[in-house]
Amino acid sequence: MATALHAAREALEELWQQGISGHELLRRQTRLADEFIIAHFNRSDAVREAKGKVALVALGGYGRGELYPFSDIDLLLLHDRGATKDMQGVAEAVLYPLWDSGYEVGHSVRTPEGAVSFAQDDFIFQVSLLDARFLAGSSELFTELRERYQKKILDGGRRKFVEVMEALRTERRQRYGSHSYLLEPQIKEGKGGLRDIQSMLWTGKAVFGLAGLFGMEHAGLLSRQERSSFEQSWNMLVRVRNRLHFLSQRKNDQLFFEYQEEIAEAFGYRGSEGMLGVEHFMREVYSHLQTIAVITDLLFEHVHEVVGYERAGRKERQLEKDIVLRDGAVRFAAGPEELARKPHLLLRLFLQAGKTGLPLHHRTRQLIRDNLALVDEHFREAKRAARCFLELLADSHEPQPVLEAMLETGLLTAYLPEFAGVESLAQHDLYHIYTVDRHLLETVGEMARLRQGSEGDLFRGLASPHLLLLAALLHDIGKGRGRDHSELGAEMVRILGARIGLEERELACLSFLVRFHLFLPENALRRDLEDLEFIRQSAEVVGDIDRLTMLYLLTVADSKATGPQAWSSWKASLVTDYYLRIKSCLEAACTVARWPVAVSREEARGAEWLRAQVAELVESAGTRISIDDLPDDYLLSFSAETVVHHLHLHREKAGLLRQKVLLFPEARQGYWSLLVMSHDRAGLLAKVCGVLALHNLRVLGAHIFTWPDQTAVDVLHVVPVAGVEFIDQDWPGLEKDINLAINYRLDVGLQLHQKIFAAGLRPKRQVQQLRQEVIIDNGASQRFTLIEVYAGDQPGTLYQLTQTISDFGLDIHRARIATEVEQLIDIFYVAGRDGRKLDDPAQIARLQDALLQIVHREEGAA
Repeated sequence: MATALHAAREALEELWQQGISGHELLRRQTRLADEFIIAHFNRSDAVREAKGKVALVALGGYGRGELYPFSDIDLLLLHDRGATKDMQGVAEAVLYPLWDSGYEVGHSVRTPEGAVSFAQDDFIFQVSLLDARFLAGSSELFTELRERYQKKILDGGRRKFVEVMEALRTERRQRYGSHSYLLEPQIKEGKGGLRDIQSMLWTGKAVFGLAGLFGMEHAGLLSRQERSSFEQSWNMLVRVRNRLHFLSQRKNDQLFFEYQEEIAEAFGYRGSEGMLGVEHFMREVYSHLQTIAVITDLLFEHVHEVVGYERAGRKERQLEKDIVLRDGAVRFAAGPEELARKPHLLLRLFLQAGKTGLPLHHRTRQLIRDNLALVDEHFREAKRAARCFLELLADSHEPQPVLEAMLETGLLTAYLPEFAGVESLAQHDLYHIYTVDRHLLETVGEMARLRQGSEGDLFRGLASPHLLLLAALLHDIGKGRGRDHSELGAEMVRILGARIGLEERELACLSFLVRFHLFLPENALRRDLEDLEFIRQSAEVVGDIDRLTMLYLLTVADSKATGPQAWSSWKASLVTDYYLRIKSCLEAACTVARWPVAVSREEARGAEWLRAQVAELVESAGTRISIDDLPDDYLLSFSAETVVHHLHLHREKAGLLRQKVLLFPEARQGYWSLLVMSHDRAGLLAKVCGVLALHNLRVLGAHIFTWPDQTAVDVLHVVPVAGVEFIDQDWPGLEKDINLAINYRLDVGLQLHQKIFAAGLRPKRQVQQLRQEVIIDNGASQRFTLIEVYAGDQPGTLYQLTQTISDFGLDIHRARIATEVEQLIDIFYVAGRDGRKLDDPAQIARLQDALLQIVHREEGAA
């Protein structure tokens, strides 16, 4: 019989693949389990010996008739007091065959009285009894159970039921995420998931005695449109959960990144210009999750009123004509006809919510949803509406929740139709943890926190702070349309801004901020910030200090709102350094065009001043190298105290430096600064990078210098790979291994190969499309050839790249190493051993080919 059951379950999977609906699969799965369980129950000698004093009851999802492919089966074995001794045999007769057939089974054995008594103290069991379904045995026992449940729990216990249900909803959202648009949504337990559906249905049944969505519609709790939308979203989540179970071959309810593309393809989603098929799929998933979240939230707020959370007639305060504050919520005090006469009140309601910091009442939000047709072209072009919207952005203490409510009611996309293009838009990578629309709202939230916190002084100095908040809301508005989103977005916001009445100066500024919102982070992480000509060019792009400040604040807010990988202390230090260098250029008394010459003179004087400071600090300490011989770029990269520290180390360790590499780590905020000193030799940096990888350290950036006596003074900024704490670093062991590698007693490549495979790190499946490219550019820097490498973030990649560059007779003078989740971006500033750029076309081509072989390698990093 178990074999037949297994074959039947496989046949159901084939039917599912052929296209039966998700709910139909659940019904058939349930029916199949019913037949199997009832047959074993009825054949049991123990059941016959109990003489009709036992009943078999299905609970939970199985009780509802919603048995997913790998879900648990929950059973209640009911009995009267006289059948207690027979229940072990009954349980064995039912449970053993289920276990043998691969089902996960949850069960309990109780009398009707005992079941209800237990349910009074265990809410999970209580709601599972709401879905109780009679399978076999004594129907009288089942009837007794239902009657006791109604009397002891439902009658008079509605308020307690709602309180506990709300507490569980809150707990679930804290545990699984309070957003329905996270990178890997939880289809069952997350916000807008299947559990929200069941919570709503349980509440409708327990509080109002209603059965299903149609019962709620007939009772006026749902409109016909809401019920229809809800059903469509429910159907989609059922399909997705079924597919997840079949793909995982286990109970798995989280739509992990690695499954998204496979499910999208199975469901027939195809790519289009600017969007992948999987992004179309995830956009629909997020939209359905949001539909369920919004409708269930509205229903629960309505339930609060019904069970007495809000008391009618409490004192209210008028905020303005037709808008009042009562019971901690902003409400519309007039009827729909007044809204039709004064449609601008739609925005005024949200403005008052922003000013008071309190939410709109659920009936008011529903009224707004029902009257979106009032937002027409005349409304969108009205100056009164524009003033209100801009005031809402500028004056709301916390604009993010206000904008979230606008988005959820549909008013935001009705007023700004351009926003509809990014609503629920997924980005199929591990870098962005939110959909585009939610990321934009998060950016506004981060901007508001900057305004109220660490960057308040910068905000107060801005001429047009409202433009910065508008840019935060719109900076990614061009995504998903097949073109560079910054360029397209800049064009779109010009049209949008003109429609809401911005002046030409404001339009130019807003368009600039959107067009260049990635300017600071991209350049800070990739370019040599000590290149004066590059800084001058950057200042010319930005134009003035007000724009620069807005661009800097937008960069910080955008990065923080993107995800935990997007804003680190290292990235913050680079962006801030870049911002201050551009600001210095813009503040210079001379013209921007002459700034490099002036600054070069200043830097020359600065280097001489630093030499004097160093000489004063070391006095007659007897350094082994002339301060006058130290290169200017080295002196200008460090403080006088740091240079003196290096010189002292050079003097004290002079004998050792000829023989070995010395390491001097210094803890910084969020990373380590690692000073490497040694007699310079070919391939030194490559071997250091390789050994760092062996010791689970990742390089963020590097400054490489060689003193006149051939002492290498390299400063590397490093962080541990995921899961390794700073305190775990064995610095003496690291230094020992570098010296073994330098002396050819440690094969770094072989050790990396062995480490990677021993740890099971390879082969590593990339779950997103990665850029794989090598660019060699002689125009980006006046002094160096710039090599940009884009590759997968695999262990040992940096070692191979630096070793190859060294093998071509090139010295690396600067390095920027950025990792955006799985995407590695390495930028090297190199020159030949003669200090000149790489200018031989044939050698450039050979180097590019060699580096591309590393980028495209199929196997490990050895």
